[in-house]
Amino acid sequence: MKKVIFLFLFVTLLFHTYSVCPAQNKELSGSQIDKLKNIPTNFFAGLSFTNMVPQKEYMDNLPKSGQGFSLYGGFNADPMPFAFGLEFDFLFNGSGTKYRVINGKFPTIDVNYKQTDTVSTQSMVIPMNLFARIQPDIMGYISPYVEFVVGLSVMTLSQNYNSGVEFFWNKPDTTFFDTTESRSSSAFHYGVGVGAMFKLVDFIGLPASHSSLNFDIRLRYLFGGEASYWKTDRVDFVNNKPVFYITEFKSKTDMIIFNAGFVFKF
Repeated sequence: MKKVIFLFLFVTLLFHTYSVCPAQNKELSGSQIDKLKNIPTNFFAGLSFTNMVPQKEYMDNLPKSGQGFSLYGGFNADPMPFAFGLEFDFLFNGSGTKYRVINGKFPTIDVNYKQTDTVSTQSMVIPMNLFARIQPDIMGYISPYVEFVVGLSVMTLSQNYNSGVEFFWNKPDTTFFDTTESRSSSAFHYGVGVGAMFKLVDFIGLPASHSSLNFDIRLRYLFGGEASYWKTDRVDFVNNKPVFYITEFKSKTDMIIFNAGFVFKF
């Protein structure tokens, strides 16, 4: 959260000068500036930090939050208080890496070798959403909103085994082995959210263009359908091969999602 606040302040200071300079250089009057600022901005695109917290059975089985980012955009029916859009969240809620190094010599030939094994696991949740908002504009600077969301959540677990064998004879020679295994499932969801956009900067240009940079903060509750998901308990090597010990769960996938980021309206 500290990083989000710092980024918010930095971007505000960075762009404030550029929002004023075009008007000053062209010697526009106050009424002309106000007229340009009133040009509707009917499209928006955003990038935000995202945090997901599982709920109910989902939280009991997978007691950890997922952090990541969101990309979204849509149409704003300015000056009407309605907006519609599409969003993709990429949330990482579990990972692990295990290393093993073996130094040895082949018994039949006088060749030394070094084997380096890397085993990694990564769990992700990827909600994909369609949303509709009631979003009035208050005094031109604050736009609180209530939204309704429907979509699909994809749960994934990927496992990667990478082995590098370096031989030491007349000259070094290296061989690599790389295998990947993945699992996935999906569930439909619906939900509601509340949030607000705060205008940071207006960009105006001649003869008649208007865009703005906004800070967006939002909280959603998604009612998720039943799906399978997994947790990697540990990884061991048996007979020089990795063995993944995985627990599979199946339940409803309710979640709370918090977003904080920046939206460009144009």
